[in-house]
Amino acid sequence: METPLWKFDETTDGVYEPREDSFLLLDALEADLKLIKEKCCPTIALEVGSGSGIIISAISKQLDLSALCLAIDINPAACKITSETAILNNVTVEVLRSDLINGLKLEGTIDLFVFNPPYIPSSEDEMFGMLDKAWAGSSQGRSLIDRLFPELPRIMSERCVGYLVAIEENNPDEMIKIISSMGFDCLIVSLKKIIGEKLYIIRFSKGIIN
Repeated sequence: METPLWKFDETTDGVYEPREDSFLLLDALEADLKLIKEKCCPTIALEVGSGSGIIISAISKQLDLSALCLAIDINPAACKITSETAILNNVTVEVLRSDLINGLKLEGTIDLFVFNPPYIPSSEDEMFGMLDKAWAGSSQGRSLIDRLFPELPRIMSERCVGYLVAIEENNPDEMIKIISSMGFDCLIVSLKKIIGEKLYIIRFSKGIIN
């Protein structure tokens, strides 16, 4: 899976620039491309917290025009650069500004789901601006992840597959238990040690993996 082009400038202040976690997520998606295309067969793909837009642009390029690709971010600057990244890579992405999926009627429609959340354990007084919100995830680094979990059974289709980025401090094993309790098959599909962190990619699905 080719890494999309992206361009940051003075108007993209507060947007999370692609780093090791972004590239590990791209690698995991590339490894699962056959599964995604042949068993999931997405008609709607959703990335929550699109940031630079490279993940949803890469997905859109692989799925061509067979799927509607949606990107959501609370940061208007991230929405802007996600749109620009899609244009730069000649793909189509619909971009929405929203706090997670609040107010969106997506019942049972999402076939492919991707979320690289703010996962760094932090305190409230560390979260001053939009860039802080892109990495800071409160005490266990799971404030947004835990808010999203209850929504998964509502939005995901019967042939869905989803990908979450986490670090060791988020307690990935507990995350897997929570997602599994909702009726999903769930496991760690990628792991990478970097300086000061251990990155995980968690995959969950319904009925498409033997």
